[in-house]
Amino acid sequence: MAAVQYSNAFLLLLLGYPSNVSKYLEGFHTKNPQKWYEYLFNIVFWLFISIALFSYRKVDKKYGFFKTKLYYGLGIVVSYFFLIGFVIPILVDIIPDYIPLLDDLLPNNW
Repeated sequence: MAAVQYSNAFLLLLLGYPSNVSKYLEGFHTKNPQKWYEYLFNIVFWLFISIALFSYRKVDKKYGFFKTKLYYGLGIVVSYFFLIGFVIPILVDIIPDYIPLLDDLLPNNW
């Protein structure tokens, strides 16, 4: 999920808001979902798109063009190092390397 958020953030950094990319990303969000697939796309939106889009829009409304590019670019770099330096090592320690339950589910040649 983080890779998709970073790719969306990078596209927004390059193309800005409003642009074709931002309008495309906003199209995944349904304000008042009625059907099950609208709820599903809202979940996909919140998991894969929302942080990049909403943070860029918030920074864009508050600052001008150049400050937006600078702050958002620095935010991408800092959050990337935070993910690589802190979040992933913690997840590596939490998730075990060997899960015995999988032995029963997988065939013998795995």
